[in-house]
Amino acid sequence: MAMEITVDGTTIKNPSKKPVFSKYPVTKAGRVASALMTIDFLAEKNTIKFEYESIDATDLQTIKDTIYNFPTMFHTLVITDNGVASTYTVYPGALTYTPYRTDNNGYWVYKNASFQLIEQ
Repeated sequence: MAMEITVDGTTIKNPSKKPVFSKYPVTKAGRVASALMTIDFLAEKNTIKFEYESIDATDLQTIKDTIYNFPTMFHTLVITDNGVASTYTVYPGALTYTPYRTDNNGYWVYKNASFQLIEQ
């Protein structure tokens, strides 16, 4: 069964490979009078990276219109894989892509496109 990715109810093109999940701690660092460093753990953040070897202009525009439609910051991401749906509240991270060539209709095809979504 194919993976399905929706953001705020809009289906996003499946990435070239499975999304990459990562976790990192959010901390607050400081120093006390003796110059000893202190770090407080605030939260654990999850990021999800989606990568495309190539993506056409229409699919990339859907991603831009859905996720990078500021001032809306938080979105509902649903990833359905093997019939199991996982729901996340996320905000956008970096979106990168490289113009590669135009297709037969004159629209751009982009290579090495990726975007990250960060869990709230």
